[in-house]
Amino acid sequence: MRRVLLISYAYPPRPAIGSVRLGGLAKYLPQFGWEPIIVTPRLPDGPRPSARVIQTEYRDVVGAWKARLGLDVSRGLHEQLKLHVSSISESKRLHNRVLNWMEAVIAYPDPKKGWIPFAVEAIQNFGRSEKVDAILSSAYPPSCHLIGRRAKDTLKCPWVADFRDLWTQHHYYAGGRIRRAVEGRLERKTVSPADALVTVSAPWAELLRQKFREQPIHWITNGFDPDEFAPRAHKLTTTFSISHTGELYQGKRDPTLLLEVIADLIRAGVISRSETRIRFYGPPGSWWLPALVERCGLSDVVEICGLIPRADALVRQQESQLLLLLIGPDAPELVGHYPAKAFEYLGSRRPIIALGGPVGVVSDLLRETSAGVHVRSRADLQAVLIKAYKEYQQLGCVSYAGDETAISRYTHLEMARKFAAILNTVTGDGLTTGSI
Repeated sequence: MRRVLLISYAYPPRPAIGSVRLGGLAKYLPQFGWEPIIVTPRLPDGPRPSARVIQTEYRDVVGAWKARLGLDVSRGLHEQLKLHVSSISESKRLHNRVLNWMEAVIAYPDPKKGWIPFAVEAIQNFGRSEKVDAILSSAYPPSCHLIGRRAKDTLKCPWVADFRDLWTQHHYYAGGRIRRAVEGRLERKTVSPADALVTVSAPWAELLRQKFREQPIHWITNGFDPDEFAPRAHKLTTTFSISHTGELYQGKRDPTLLLEVIADLIRAGVISRSETRIRFYGPPGSWWLPALVERCGLSDVVEICGLIPRADALVRQQESQLLLLLIGPDAPELVGHYPAKAFEYLGSRRPIIALGGPVGVVSDLLRETSAGVHVRSRADLQAVLIKAYKEYQQLGCVSYAGDETAISRYTHLEMARKFAAILNTVTGDGLTTGSI
């Protein structure tokens, strides 16, 4: 069996959505003839795939500066300074420009740069006694690709750079024109030696082709692990429940419209306050959410549950009447953006309401799988919620009509098969371009 070195900051059980993609690769690549060896910062306790992991030290450069300023290392600057988090259209606010400048100075090219020397040293030590057939770096953060470039020089083997999120073409890139130009040169210098590039959608692959014209570029979506969603009876909630799992970002991944519409429907007597529950599960940091709930008069309807174990979050998804997927602002930058959570929702087999953002890849995904609807206006959201609530009242649940054949295309098994095909090609076996 050939061996591939996977370089990623995100890896199970680290509580980051990027860990899901890497966990899937670690678990399923061996079925296609590739043994993964993972390089990642020291992991927290918890379940993870059985693949070999090389854990390294890590220095938190941003946390070090927060400590110098007398701030809480574990909380964001916006939260501690009680500042609004701007959407794309509001990015010119003075405090955002100041914080972006500070990040550009302290954390260039990204806040995880403190990992680079430790990872490079670990790979050099590894290379003294062992070999691999290929390297796969997966970012965000871009530091992973900086490490991947060094690994290619050290290990003398093909390198695939996986862009789970884009770098200077990122939809929420906030560095400004000067930093984008400077960092764009770093990106080209770093990634140009890669033997192939991968990203998660066709529109993003096209963006990469505009920057990297000489390299093969492919797109492979995220997915879900079918073993985590094995057929089993998860009784649906008796309430009209709408659940969101994952992080929220004010002005970006923001449930304001949903809460306002629910409040309107309750006031109009269209839906029952006592029967309705909106549940948010995710890491702390959404300090603005309780005030929003209070403003909408929904303190007895909304449950802010905090971070829970991943296995429990999947159960909460599978028992919900509806799942909420927040896309972001209606901005062209988000046309090619799949929230990774969309694929876990597919695995949960519950109806999805995708809210906000432009018509794009999420619209296509929900249409292909019949797993939900993409809603982009207040009126359409009202109509969808009224229809779902009537069905809940009549049947005791909101029905689900997902297309299992279509959904099966988005498993981690299929994702790993496509990555293995690319690894086969860069090591000499041949491959077609595009989506594998």
